[in-house]
Formats: sequence, C-alpha cells, structure tokens
Amino acid sequence: MLTEVKNNIKIMLLSIKYNLMRCMENNVAFATSVIMMIFNNATFIIQWLTIFGIKESIGTYSLNDVMLFWAISSGGFGLAHILFNGIHRLPEYIEEGKLDAYLTMPKNVLCHVATSSIEPSAFGDLLYGYIALIIFNFSIKNIFLYTILIIFSALIYTSFVVIFNSITFYIYRFSYVTDAFKDIFLNGSLYPDVIFKRGVKIIFFTIIPSAFASWIPVYLLLDFTTNKFLILIAFTIFIIFLAFIVFYRGLKNYTSSNLMEARS
Repeated sequence: MLTEVKNNIKIMLLSIKYNLMRCMENNVAFATSVIMMIFNNATFIIQWLTIFGIKESIGTYSLNDVMLFWAISSGGFGLAHILFNGIHRLPEYIEEGKLDAYLTMPKNVLCHVATSSIEPSAFGDLLYGYIALIIFNFSIKNIFLYTILIIFSALIYTSFVVIFNSITFYIYRFSYVTDAFKDIFLNGSLYPDVIFKRGVKIIFFTIIPSAFASWIPVYLLLDFTTNKFLILIAFTIFIIFLAFIVFYRGLKNYTSSNLMEARS
C-alpha cells in the first residue's frame, strides 16, 4: 500500500514537471499571463483601500487582516490550478468518453487526471498571494505558515471540485452547476466571515467549505492554536477521502467511447 502511494506521488510529480515544461515553452506568453493575473488581482487592493479610507475596520478586521483572506484564497486557488488543474476538465472527459486513455494506464485514475494539465495564469495567483502577504503581514513565521496553509486550501478546493464534477457521472451537463458552486466557493473565501449572516456561514462550513479553505487558515495566521490546526488537518483528510469515494463510485457509471487515444 505504502509503495503504491509513493509510486503515485512520483508519477504525479513527473506529470506536473512535464506540464510545467510544456507551458513554459513560450516564455513570453507565460510571463504575460502571470503578470496580467497579478495586476488583475491587485486592482482589488484599491477597492479595499477605498473602503478602509471610509471605515477604520470591518468587524474586528483591519485592512492588513482582510488582505490575509485575499492572500490565502489567491495562493490556494493558484496552487490548486498549478498542481491539479486537470480536474476541471473532468466533466468533459466524462461526457465525451475521454477517460479511456487514463483507464488503460497502470496508475491512480483520479490522480493522473488531476495532474494532467497546468493553468499558466495560476502562477500569477500564487505569486500575488505571497506579494499581498509580504506587503501587509510580513514576517518569516507568516511566510512559513502561509506556505503550509495554502497547501491545505488547495487540497480542500480541489477535493470540493472533484466531488461536484463527479456528479457528471450521473447527471449530464452538471458542470454548469459545478461552475456556479465554484464561484460561490471562491467568493466566500475572499471576504471576511463577519460580513456573512449565520445561515450563509453554516453553508460555508458544510456544503461549500470555503471556511476551511480560507477562514480557518486566516484565523491560524492571526492567532495560531493547535486545536484549529488539527481541525483543519482532519477536515482536509476527510474531504480528500470523500472526493476519492465519490469519484470512484461515479466511475462505475462511466460509459467508454472506445477511443483508445493517448493523452495530449
């Protein structure tokens, strides 16, 4: 079992390395997409500077605190699209019978699909997260803790997408609904918890777990406690296992297209 896990991790890393080399073949296009994404995200700093020019705080949060939500969300989102971007193409693979190429390989299907592509602009999201952290909350401790926390954020977001994309095994074109839920997930993670009502907060701790991908990591950056960190670890493990269960149960309903094509 342990050997199989190690082999899958090794294959995933090789796949990520290969895709990274591919997306960097055109250095100008790659650099442009990264820079444009950083500038796109940076425009929201102006929004918050304007808001905090009118109000000194939002609930108990200062400008520096609010920027932690944007740093965590951007970093986690960017890392997810760098490491596991292929999962967003899962509905296409299911509906068009393109999973055949992955089913014929002696590898974990879900892991291989997840690492089958990289979104170049996601590097802009990842870099922006670090830039926002350095500008508004710089410390060596914060950078180290932040790096760990965005890994959890990326895993939670990816698992969430896997779960909802896997419903495509049962409901044709469900990806349209999934896209809406992904937008809600992202919007929930970008903004402080204090602006949401209790009912919405419950949703963000359950059905759409933005709270675990953003709010709890921010709590940990502001005031680290072992209990909160253990809760984050436990939930991450839970949702990863749930994602695998939902995907592989759905895979039993997959209809092959008999297209024995190699992955591109």
